[in-house]
Amino acid sequence: MMKLKEISLISGFVSALLMSPAFAQWNLTNDQSNLNFISIKKNNIAEVHQFKKMAGEVSDQGKIHLTIDLASVNTNIDIRNERLKTLLFNVAQFPQAEFTGTLDMSSIADMKAGDHKTIAVQGQLELHGVTQPVKTDLDIVRLNNDQIQVTTHMPLIVNADRYGMADGIGKLMEVAGLPMISSAVPVTFDLVFSR
Repeated sequence: MMKLKEISLISGFVSALLMSPAFAQWNLTNDQSNLNFISIKKNNIAEVHQFKKMAGEVSDQGKIHLTIDLASVNTNIDIRNERLKTLLFNVAQFPQAEFTGTLDMSSIADMKAGDHKTIAVQGQLELHGVTQPVKTDLDIVRLNNDQIQVTTHMPLIVNADRYGMADGIGKLMEVAGLPMISSAVPVTFDLVFSR
């Protein structure tokens, strides 16, 4: 009987410990986050677009997993949204972009509310069925005990050609009657994670 009580007590302690904030997973708060990209056409016309739906988490061990719903692209022009979904992203076959990487959690564990750090992160971006290495610096701000804000230190340049999307860009140029659309796309994000 004593053994059973000890096991229950230990089990309860371990469960409480693992559920405490120090061991909690950080989850993306979609309605407080945004991911923007800039398209450049006709050599000098730049327009800002965004994705409205994302999901992600950072585990206790610092494993980052972020998914972007490509069908949530928003250019503020419905026909252009549809063209991007079908001609460029091919969302029927590739509905999501996915980033995986690792963050050194010890570098943010001692941060207090208002503290700021710039941290180098390496990972992999899977887009259009192709995975490429990605390296960038992130600005991290501790908003409070249960929230962090993660933003790009500088825009991240995603080259669509490296992800097998050159044909899609060609189709967009043809259907829109454009002489040029840049395959180099600056991307910025401002993400809030909560636990």
